[in-house]
Formats: sequence, C-alpha cells, structure tokens
Amino acid sequence: MKQSLLGGIRTKLITSFLIVALIPLLLLSFINKQTTEKTLTDNAKQALSAAANETANRIDAFIYGNLNAVRVEAILPGLARYLSLTPKQRDDSPEMKLATETLIRLSRKDMINIISYSLLDLNGKNVLDTYTIPNIGKDESVEDYFKKPLETGLSFVSSMKRSLTIPDLITLFFSSPVRNAKGDILGVLRVSYNATVVQQLVTRETERAGEKSFAILLDENNIYLAHSTASKLLFKSIVPLPADVVTQLQQERRLPNYPVKELATNESKLKQALDNKQSDLIASLSATGNQVNMIAIARLKYKPWSVLFAQPLAVALAPVEKQIRDAMFLFAIIASVVTIIAFAIGQLLTKPIISLTNIVFQFTAGNLDIRAKISSKDEIGQLAKSFNNMALQLQTSFETLEQRIQERTAELVIAKEKAENANQKLEQLVNLDGLTQVANRRCFDERLQAEWKRLAREQQPLSLILFDVDKFKSYNDYYGHLGGDNCLIRIAQTVQQTVHRPADLVARYGGEEFSVLLPNTDLVGAIKVAESIQQAIYDQAIPHTKSDVKDIVTLSLGISSVIPTWDIKPDILISSADQAMYNAKQKGRDRYCTLADLL
Repeated sequence: MKQSLLGGIRTKLITSFLIVALIPLLLLSFINKQTTEKTLTDNAKQALSAAANETANRIDAFIYGNLNAVRVEAILPGLARYLSLTPKQRDDSPEMKLATETLIRLSRKDMINIISYSLLDLNGKNVLDTYTIPNIGKDESVEDYFKKPLETGLSFVSSMKRSLTIPDLITLFFSSPVRNAKGDILGVLRVSYNATVVQQLVTRETERAGEKSFAILLDENNIYLAHSTASKLLFKSIVPLPADVVTQLQQERRLPNYPVKELATNESKLKQALDNKQSDLIASLSATGNQVNMIAIARLKYKPWSVLFAQPLAVALAPVEKQIRDAMFLFAIIASVVTIIAFAIGQLLTKPIISLTNIVFQFTAGNLDIRAKISSKDEIGQLAKSFNNMALQLQTSFETLEQRIQERTAELVIAKEKAENANQKLEQLVNLDGLTQVANRRCFDERLQAEWKRLAREQQPLSLILFDVDKFKSYNDYYGHLGGDNCLIRIAQTVQQTVHRPADLVARYGGEEFSVLLPNTDLVGAIKVAESIQQAIYDQAIPHTKSDVKDIVTLSLGISSVIPTWDIKPDILISSADQAMYNAKQKGRDRYCTLADLL
C-alpha cells in the first residue's frame, strides 16, 4: 500500500511539474506566436499598401501634370497660327519658325524622357516635329491620341505602346486639340514620352515596402506594364485574353506579335481579386516560383491601371519561425529537467509535496505572486526553490511582454508623427519649383481654379501678369546654364519680395516664364504691380551683354484682368495675358501690355 501510495504521488508529481512548467510556457508561446504573426502581417500589409498608394499617387500626378501641361501648351498662339496656314503657305514662313521654336522649347523641359513634340493637322498628318526623321509627313490619323482629342475636345493620354522602329522602346503619348481664337480645332499637339519614366516610378518604392518586395503595374486588360524583378513578364497578361482582344491589342502595338500562348501567365486568383476591387490578398504567383505572397493593390484615378506591391509571406513571418524554434528548444529543456527532478525526489516526498502541490495549484489559478516556503536544503527545498525560480521567470516574462507592448505602442506613435511630418514636407516639395523656390506650375493651376471659383461667387476681379526674360536664350548662351539658373533665381526672389499681399501668388510658369496671380485686383492695380516688378528688376541691374534691348536684364510683361463667371473658364485669363505678353515682345520688349493694347 505504501509503495502504491508513493508510486501514485510520484506519478502525480511528475504530471503536476509538467503541467505547471510547460502548459503556461506553451500558452505563452502560442499567444506570442499569434500576436507576433498578426503584428508582422499587419505591418507588412500597411507597408505594402502605403507603397502601392504612394506609387499610384506619383503616377497619377505625372499623368495629371502632363495632361494639364499639354492642354495649356496647345493654346500657345504660335501653334494655332501655323496650323491655320495652307500647306504651301507654311514652308519657311515666320509662323513655321515660331511654331518650331515653340515645340523645341517645350521639348527641353524634360530632355531625358520627352522623345518629341509634334503638330498633327486635321487629317492626322505630322506637319511639324522636333524628331524630324522619320516623323514629319507620317500619317498618324489611326492613332487614338489623334482621334480622341478631336472627338472629346479634351487632352488625352494613351496607353503604353511599343515602338515600330526602335527595339525595346516603349512610348506614352499625351495630346490636346489646338484651337484658333474662335475655338475651332485646327489640329492636335502630340507629346511622345519614353515610358520608362512611369516604370521607374513603379520600382522606386520597393525598398521601403520591405525585404524582397516587388512592384507591378497592370493596365485595364491586366497586362504587365512594369515589374521590378521580372522584366520578362512585360507586355504579357496575367490570364489568357480572347483571341480577338489579342489581335486588337497587337494592332495597337500594346502587345508584341508573339504566339498567343506566349502572351499570358495564369494568375487566376489575382485576376479575381482585381475584378472584385479587392485592396489586398494572399496568393501564390506562378511567375515568381509559386511563392505565397502578400499583395496590396492600389488603383489610379486618371488611367484604369492598377499598382501592386507584393512580398513573400515567408519573408514577412521569418521572425516567427525563429521564435517557434527557440520556444521548442526551451520546452524540451524544461520538460527534461522537470521529469528528472520528479523521479529523483519522488520517494522522499509526502507531506511537503502535497503542500507544494497546493502552492502550484494556486499559482496556476492566477496568483503569480505566491512562492513556496523553503524549509530545508534537501531535494524538497531544492524543488521549492526551482519552483520559485520558474514562477519568477514566468512573472517576469509576462511583465516584459507588457512592457514590450507599451514600447511598441510608443514607437508606433513616433512613427505616425514622422510620417505626418514627411507628408507635410512632401506637400511643400510638390508645390515649390526646385530651382527658384517659388510656387510651381501645379500650385499655380490649383490656386487659379480655387480663386476663380471664389471670385465668381463674390463677383470680384482677378488679374494675372505673365512675363518672361527678354533674350534669355542669348543670356544662357553667353553666361552659361549655371548663370542662367542664377538669373532666374534672382528674378523669382525679387518678384517674390515685390509682391506683398498674402493672397498674391508668384509662380514659375515654365522655363524663363513666370506668372503673378492677383486676386481682388483690377486692371489698374495689376498695372501698378507690373510697374513695381519692372522697376525692381531694373534696380537689380543684372548684366546682359548680349541683349539688344538694354545692357541689363529686362522683362516683357502681359497683363489681363477679368471678373470671373461660371460660364467661362480660367483659361481665358491665361490666354489673354499670354497674348498681351506676346504683344509686348512684338513692340520691342522691356515693357508691359494689356489686352486693351491689342484692340
């Protein structure tokens, strides 16, 4: 009976030790694993989603900026005057020279990515092109960038197209109708961009998205337009397309002339997510070795394209795997120690073990502060001491976990503040011209729209001064581009200091051309501001040896003023100021003109 009792106590002791020591550890490991997995997954999703949305915003900004730019550029008077001539009148005419100079100047705003600027007549014939060979005389009437502006009367951006003449060159076209003063369409202004500028925007954020992440850009037919790690997938669809669609896309140069089976992968789950407008998913991609990936999806506003950022799930959860291995190793050690101790002292434990068992029961019930009283130095005393150490470690682990959670919460608050600061700095960079540190064209366009609506409601005047530097090309040729940049900086900062009202806006309109937007200012007030600007530039006395106007830098200014109404667009204000500035140049430069001077 005694042996049976001892055997029962020994068995219960071993069982109790294992339960007390290992189950809490397993629970803690399981909870920690689940928490860590969820945290890592959420963090990875947030990083991928942020990168996808940031990239989509960058591409949208690029498309929106160029659509607005080509729309404004199409109203430059020199282009309409050239297209209004008959083909015989155009050759070697002053209008041809002016239009050619205008296109060349426009193409220089981005000499890396802009391939050419061209004018197409109403028959779709290329009549003027900065890339003269082999474009001039080419019939482009079948292209969507010619037909769409004529149909809608709006600026247009095409899909990415493969070049017929240059291997591996992918182009993106922006176009806008060219109108005369009556509003009649005379032709189309077409800009050809190297599409690598968009592909670079896609791959820029991959490092910030996380380790081994990659980015993808898909068009409305789910065709790969960009892929940061698998360029071989470019211009293939994620699932096979119908044969008639493939034929149509090949005719439009949006797919290569390969066999149909070579023009698609098989990502059906991704296709389903895109069709259902999901913002994220977890799926394997056959094109990347069937790895399971976390994928975030963002969609563009101005094109039916999708930006995807993906990261292998194993990479995101790698810390969890190491944690599991460490926990299993610790589990094995503790299990071995507990079993050995229980067998060693089982024969000698009776009452002390019952007492210790009661303490263990209380500890497992949640009283983590309870400790065994050590009344001897034998095995029972050592067991009590071991239990106390184990209880302390578990209590410390819980406290450490809580402290880590608090620290992580504090880190997230700091990260959020940094992100908000970064967004503020990005907003400033987006609205400032990088060279002159005054407002850029985008900021000008947004302010003009806002002030137009406000003053239309209030029926108050809105004035605009457009000016550029006389003979600036000669200045650049003589003093060099660095000298030209310094000249533009001085002019911009001088005008910024001359225009005092907070509501007034000084902006770089393009190249050596600047604008001053004057809300609640009539024509008389705008003329006073123009005179102040002219005098301030005189006072700067910036030397201009190669000017045939004066030996210092001078300005030609155009002034327009109007009371906005809902039935006219802000473009009339820009067009009037531009015409007035052109008149100032025609009258000898170094002066200002108003729209009244044209009548």
